[in-house]
Amino acid sequence: MKTFRSIHKTGFRLLKMIHAEDSIVIPMYLLDLVLSLGQIYLGLFLTAGLVDALLAGEYRQAAGAALMLLLANLFFGLASRLICRRLQCLQRKVWLVFYVWLRRKAFSMDYETMERPEVAEKLLFSERTSDMQGGLGTLLTHYYEILKSLVNLLLSLSLVAHLCLAEPDAGFGILGALASPVPSALLLAGMMAGTVFGAYRVFQRFAQERRAIFENHTGVEDRVMYLTQQVLGNFKAGKMIRIYGMQDMILENLSVFLKKSWAHFSAACDVERKQGNANRLVDSVFIVGAYLLAALKVVTGAVTVGAFTQYVGALHQFGGACFSLIAIHGDLQKICTYMEEFLAFLDTENLHVKGSIPVEKRTDGEYEIAFEHVSFRYPGTEKLALKDVDCRIRVRGKLAVVGRNGAGKTTFIKLLCRLYEPTSGRITLNGVDIRKYDEEEYRSLFGVVFQDFKLFAFPVWENVTAGRERNEKRVWEVLEQADAGSMVRGMPGGLDTYLFKDMEDGVEISGGEAQKLALARALYRDAPVVILDEPTAALDPKAESEVYARFHEMVEGRTSVYISHRMASCRFCDDIIVFEDGRIVERGSHEDLFAAGGSYARMWNAQAKYYNDITDSPPEAPACARS
Repeated sequence: MKTFRSIHKTGFRLLKMIHAEDSIVIPMYLLDLVLSLGQIYLGLFLTAGLVDALLAGEYRQAAGAALMLLLANLFFGLASRLICRRLQCLQRKVWLVFYVWLRRKAFSMDYETMERPEVAEKLLFSERTSDMQGGLGTLLTHYYEILKSLVNLLLSLSLVAHLCLAEPDAGFGILGALASPVPSALLLAGMMAGTVFGAYRVFQRFAQERRAIFENHTGVEDRVMYLTQQVLGNFKAGKMIRIYGMQDMILENLSVFLKKSWAHFSAACDVERKQGNANRLVDSVFIVGAYLLAALKVVTGAVTVGAFTQYVGALHQFGGACFSLIAIHGDLQKICTYMEEFLAFLDTENLHVKGSIPVEKRTDGEYEIAFEHVSFRYPGTEKLALKDVDCRIRVRGKLAVVGRNGAGKTTFIKLLCRLYEPTSGRITLNGVDIRKYDEEEYRSLFGVVFQDFKLFAFPVWENVTAGRERNEKRVWEVLEQADAGSMVRGMPGGLDTYLFKDMEDGVEISGGEAQKLALARALYRDAPVVILDEPTAALDPKAESEVYARFHEMVEGRTSVYISHRMASCRFCDDIIVFEDGRIVERGSHEDLFAAGGSYARMWNAQAKYYNDITDSPPEAPACARS
């Protein structure tokens, strides 16, 4: 159980963050609080005056009190309505800013840190609990209600104290004695203490049940969200669902988890109903006692009939504020507990050392990258993905990195781009450990197309420029180089066409077309090192041949690295590295490696045999073999 101090330490930190994001939010809530309570208590005073004036036959004074009551309600009603509209917009902003903070932090973290399971779980947990519990907007509302309840308690107590101090008229015997200040104060204190104790016991009685229901419900909700968002909401999954006739299976799964979810919600509603009934019972006992005490004061002449309405209203406000304060503080405790995970995510430190040395901007492209006895294992695993890799990448050369699936090729590239850091050894750029360089500047050296590249539901030109300034001539140039120019010209809006069906006017493209756009994006960056991870995996043989034919033009004057299990990529490379089980087992030209009869030769022959089986003729020898 969290302590009072730890709860509000978390809550106040979040309030400071909200205030720093938009300084008008909290003042607007405070203004709404003043208007809300002002309307209640001004109404109590004016109503009391109105009743007393009517009973005294002072109709002019009563008319004035009625007019003031009408004008006050009109003013407070209009002001509250305006504030409410403004607060609705601010609440929406606060709700959205929570997700902005999450993603801003995620983008600021290095890839290796963000990929750690415990870090990713904190992010997902924060999003899930925000969706289910309300997040920052609910926390802000809870603090507003708590402050409102506290102020309400103070105001109602000040009025009730005045009721207790009111002296009864003489001649009422036992009733007069009970209505005198000290006994009435003791009676009232006993009722208030009983109300507070009863409200707390009711909350404590049902809080554990509500917590257990929520904890059991979380896993069910995860499954429902997965099925609705990742399966039913996935446009691309529709093909697979229809081909294999998976509709009934998916709907049955959804039905099972919806029933479980409904059972949890029904149980939660049942607990809320029971808690509400218990609260109303305690409140009713207090209200009856309050009416009896106020009536005793009226009967003994201590207060007027008009004051009776005022004091009863104040006592009613006291009871409501007690229940609200206890219940909302319990809810606040729950949401602050969940929000601690959100703050822990924001406080997560990067695993990577933050370098500061600027990368030398060389117009001649004279960069040398070296792996010096680099070994690496992925977080949470014991097996080394790379083992004692020691090599240098030649400037302006064309390097092919080949090997079977899982040999370590893509891991090699991830370390090269500093998405991960070596477990042992180091990687250098022009003799300097890359960890010493500014990370963004270092990565600007690379234009990369990964095997699992991602395009976004943005216009074509934004997918190509990737946040850089739009240079239309340059965009078309790289599209032509990647053999995507005619495809984009055929789109309804050309460069301004949105991709995918996430947008109303978006277009769907094939895997090969998407890969061409990803290639254009890498070329638009105009980086001195171009890395292509399985660059033609989604292309048909003809398109593959056409793309490779353009490679010389695409990477002219740059260092290029091709990662592939297709041996055809080696035709355009003057240096080949062969990976096997995380190690570099061979390196050299095609002729040297083929003649050595090792792993490279076996892979080449295996693919050549496959092509022979299909075409009944051997594949054309690579250019480097014929030269």
